Amino acid sequence: IMSASGTHPARKLGAWLKAERKKRDLVARIFASEIRLSPAEYSELEAGVVRWAGTEQEKQIVRTLGLTASERTTFESLLRHARDAAPLEFSDVYTRDQLAPMRLRRKSRGQASEKEINEILDAVFTPLP
Repeated sequence: IMSASGTHPARKLGAWLKAERKKRDLVARIFASEIRLSPAEYSELEAGVVRWAGTEQEKQIVRTLGLTASERTTFESLLRHARDAAPLEFSDVYTRDQLAPMRLRRKSRGQASEKEINEILDAVFTPLP
């Protein structure tokens, strides 16, 4: 797997989708609905999580963006390469810093300690066997 620097094919697809959506002044939430994804799923797609891009989404992206023949060729190529690549790891999509500000609820009152927060983040970022 390549780093999260944007060189991974799924990252390239996500960046392209985001740029094309913005070029057309489409709001992410509305675009997500148009291509039959939740806003969270679409956000992950832009971040490089390709599993949300099924056949239905592929058709709807082409339709909703009104892609030209050339743009459609580019999109299909990016999508094919993203699907063929090894999936991104969780740590390639999210950083500890992005998740650290999470608000935790505990049975006992008070904020979680830094140690408790680090234990949770360690568990989240531990690769599955």
